Amino acid sequence: MKLVEHRIVIAASPSRVYELLTDATLLMEWMAPFADVDPRPGGAVTWTHVNGDSVIGTFVELVPARRVVFTYGWDREDVCIPPGSTTVQIDLYPHEEGTELHLQHRGLAGPMADAHRGGWANYLARLTACAEGRDPGPDPLASERVPAARDVSAS
Repeated sequence: MKLVEHRIVIAASPSRVYELLTDATLLMEWMAPFADVDPRPGGAVTWTHVNGDSVIGTFVELVPARRVVFTYGWDREDVCIPPGSTTVQIDLYPHEEGTELHLQHRGLAGPMADAHRGGWANYLARLTACAEGRDPGPDPLASERVPAARDVSAS
């Protein structure tokens, strides 16, 4: 298993970034056009992209303005990341420019980790734009399907 990791600085407060991660309406501004979240430990976190692919998970830990941890997986069997089978941890640290965000996605097999690294980079850039009051623009991954594990392994 590989670890996907990203560190970024966002010119917004940790509380603003936390809201964008835990409020369904705000999540839909940067992640996907449909989201349903119940921001409490054990509560559901789900979003569906334009292409119909859905992430399904459960919140594990929520510390306002500091940490969001949830399980993560896809609704498509061919992706081979079942709902809730991996874990995403997002830590928020005060920074002189606003917030340092540290994302770790654990439990992904090698090629799927590589595929998700690019996806997270895209969506964290969109999160940053929203947090900083900018329009994230059209999602460049909106029409792309999550790759099937067999396709990623073959490349």
